[in-house]
Amino acid sequence: MFWWLGISAKEFVDFLVSIAEKWQKEWEKAKIFEANPDKNRKKFFTTVAFPYPNSPFHLGHGRTYVTCDIYARYMRMKGYNVLFPMGFHYTGTPIIAMADDVAKGDKELIDIFKNIYEIPDNVISKLADPLFMANYFKDEIKKAMKEIGLSIDWRREFTTIDPEFSSFIVWQFSKLQEKGFIVRDTHPVGWCPVHHIPVGMHDTKGDMEPEIGEFVLIYFTTDLGILPAATLRPETVFGAVAVWVNPDVTYSIIEIDGKKMIVSERSAFKLTFQIDNIKNIGNIKGSELTKYKAINPITGKEIPILPADFVDPNVATGVVMSVPAHAPFDYFYLKKIKQDIPIVSVIQVEGQGDTLARDFVEKNNPKNKDDLQKLTEQVYRIEYNRGKMKDVSQLVKPDYVVFFKSFTGLSVPEARQKITEFLINNGLGRKIFEIMNRPVYCRCGNEVVVKILKDQWFLDYGNPEWKALAKKLIANMKFIPPEVRKDFEFVADWLQKRACARTRGLGTPLPWDKKWIIESLSDSTIYMAYYTIAHKIKQYQLRPSQLTYDFWNYVMLGIGNIDEISSKTGISKEIIKEIRDEFLYWYPLDIRHSGKDLIPNHLSFFIFNHAAIFPEELWPKAIAVNGFVLYEGKKMSKSLRNIIPLRKALRIYSPDVVRITLTSTADMGSDVNFSDSYAKSVGEILRKYYEFIKDLPKYNGEGTDFADRWLRAQVNRMVLESTKYMDNIDFRSTVNDILYNFDSYLKEYMEMCKAEGKEPNGKLMRDIIEIWIKLLAPFAPHFAEEIWHELGHNTYISLEKWPTAEESSEDLYFILIHEYHKRIIEDASKIINYYFKNTPKVVKIYVAEEELMKVLKDAVQILSSGGTLKQLMEKEKPSDKRMANLYKKIYELAVELDDTMKKLILGYDVNELEVLKQGAKYISYKLNVPVEVHNISELDRSKYNKEALPMKPAIIVE
Repeated sequence: MFWWLGISAKEFVDFLVSIAEKWQKEWEKAKIFEANPDKNRKKFFTTVAFPYPNSPFHLGHGRTYVTCDIYARYMRMKGYNVLFPMGFHYTGTPIIAMADDVAKGDKELIDIFKNIYEIPDNVISKLADPLFMANYFKDEIKKAMKEIGLSIDWRREFTTIDPEFSSFIVWQFSKLQEKGFIVRDTHPVGWCPVHHIPVGMHDTKGDMEPEIGEFVLIYFTTDLGILPAATLRPETVFGAVAVWVNPDVTYSIIEIDGKKMIVSERSAFKLTFQIDNIKNIGNIKGSELTKYKAINPITGKEIPILPADFVDPNVATGVVMSVPAHAPFDYFYLKKIKQDIPIVSVIQVEGQGDTLARDFVEKNNPKNKDDLQKLTEQVYRIEYNRGKMKDVSQLVKPDYVVFFKSFTGLSVPEARQKITEFLINNGLGRKIFEIMNRPVYCRCGNEVVVKILKDQWFLDYGNPEWKALAKKLIANMKFIPPEVRKDFEFVADWLQKRACARTRGLGTPLPWDKKWIIESLSDSTIYMAYYTIAHKIKQYQLRPSQLTYDFWNYVMLGIGNIDEISSKTGISKEIIKEIRDEFLYWYPLDIRHSGKDLIPNHLSFFIFNHAAIFPEELWPKAIAVNGFVLYEGKKMSKSLRNIIPLRKALRIYSPDVVRITLTSTADMGSDVNFSDSYAKSVGEILRKYYEFIKDLPKYNGEGTDFADRWLRAQVNRMVLESTKYMDNIDFRSTVNDILYNFDSYLKEYMEMCKAEGKEPNGKLMRDIIEIWIKLLAPFAPHFAEEIWHELGHNTYISLEKWPTAEESSEDLYFILIHEYHKRIIEDASKIINYYFKNTPKVVKIYVAEEELMKVLKDAVQILSSGGTLKQLMEKEKPSDKRMANLYKKIYELAVELDDTMKKLILGYDVNELEVLKQGAKYISYKLNVPVEVHNISELDRSKYNKEALPMKPAIIVE
């Protein structure tokens, strides 16, 4: 920027931190974010995921919360009555597991607490108590939320183990059970093999959702017993020409349902969670197995058992069949160990042959396992989507020929289903479950397995009636960014039963089976409704025993007789009605903010549960999903030691700088990169703006008519564009406009005034700064509040009205004309830089005849409607060949014009000579050369053979 800088960057950061503290105290004292029903104002209810208090906030947490706050502040300035509440999620195993790690003396965790989060030693020892940990970190997180400037109504704060909230969850689960959406069933779940509890996303390290998938086991017989080869592609068994085992691994010989089977030791352990009464008979080394042969159960052929170090003993059974025609790994390794085994093809893809795996390997020459994995994914995808089964009946045992004749021409999915059923029905195989995104670790540190859980309580998300309701809600919701809608639709399709209770952890007991605790992803689905009345429960000191099923049924759904409910609960009718009215004022939820990692679980459960419990008019309206935060281009992790505590970042950079940096470098769905250099550059530009605003009193000139109108037009355009961006939560574009483009407008305006020998218009400058600071307020609320008051106001900018502007053709005219002036400067600069070493004497601009502007306008109109040169000639009727050539050049010019110049030509009657004379001083100032503007008729043809076209004048530099 161009103004004097008076204070250092460090001093300015200290200043920003101090004013943040100042205005947070003022806001809290004035209670400006406490939202109460107001029937004269439109409401806006927004929430963001309440946090687990099992560690302090780091930079990665900040983005979602600040995103929600920026939008809340924007809507508040748009005149909405905004409710933004907050609670804390104590439920489940995250807090208990973390406390257990402290109690065990986990060195890595204690080191992080001590050296990254700077927690005192005398506090760390107390964190072994789960409730102490939860309350300590709740206070830490709350401080971080306040310090970063979240505009929260803290009256409504609660925790999920508050007995009042538990009564609400009891009501929720009773409603779900009434509707048949909670069932007792047998189902595969992620499972902690040590604590013997189901495990979901929030129970795992790194918050990984265990993804459960099916493997088909195919029984290859040997003299030692059955080798159950695990596969995701049973339809290729006809082409299985070998069995792979890992030679360096110990295999267990076990008995399942009276059959002797050989699986890896890890598999034998994991299968005990899925199959009852497994007996362990003995062990054998993988290398020993390779001395035997196996029989393909479908073809009856004897095939070798081969060694392969790529076989992972931790996946499924640790036994794999080899199908080199359709599996790149198999073809690559058979070729590598020089096994002369015939390739048997069973699937063909039109236009790509019938040995896709071999062809891909030979063509791409993979160098490592990653290359082979990519080829495998390509082959599997192509064959699954486009593959057809060949005639496999000639490959099978005689007894099976008739059955497998019907396979010819089947799609791969059809064949997969049929062969799986055949294998199971004929005792030749079975299914098992596996964690597909393994390894996933429970927070206690043990690897999660799959357990077939019997007599467990499940939320039956697979219920067709429930799915239909959820899909209807999804169809009516707004999603930001819009492309995530398909992700929600996908989850709604595949989501099935989910265990909803645990025997370990904090939370609400299941009302009809109190030995179970409702787990953390099940009691966090409709809590947004509780926010609407949480403060009323506190205000009237209602006891948990008064908050009965009937009370909640009336407050949330309007069901029941208020007189009877009042009599039974001891709560006055007036209070019950007041609570019901407050709920109805705020609900439905207008928008839910969250990270993209919660789409397959929490956010989808949020949709399902609202659809199940509430009537359509109370269904949530929108979900905004944002990406993650990287630090210096890398994911924040314990191993990289690059976790930055949020409160520390606020001290280093200031709250407003962190807010802007977290939300302005990427689109909503993409990951933000928080870098030290960018954060400092944000601080620097705020500092420069601050210095400029402090200098405003010295600008007391009158400006120039054209420059003033141009600047006001740009600011009006900025208001219109910023409003459009903010409506769509496009914070990146908003910040780019108000922080960086506005800077360039100010510079440009100063230069336009200087070119005319005028002082900037002081009143105009103040007016536009007041508009600008309002646009910046949602992003940098403390900075904006300070500036607003320094400008002499005594209201809170947080409650001021968002600026408005109207589309104006007059505004656009000044913007376009100035853009045209800049094009002329650019053209003249190219000539000067190319031909002149020293400063030229003069630049002469010769403008085309005025009547040719009409021809150019006609040409642009004809092109815009899909017309041709022929139509232009028919319209203009050139009088001779010279005019025809001239019109042709004008047409070619019209073809090359960009949208900006087309808008100018089509929207206005442009007198090019007057326009250039108006901008001559500015053009001269920018070129640092005297500029003259003439009509082309004044050109000395004896010296110059130049031609001028409309909007493309002849430029002569002397």
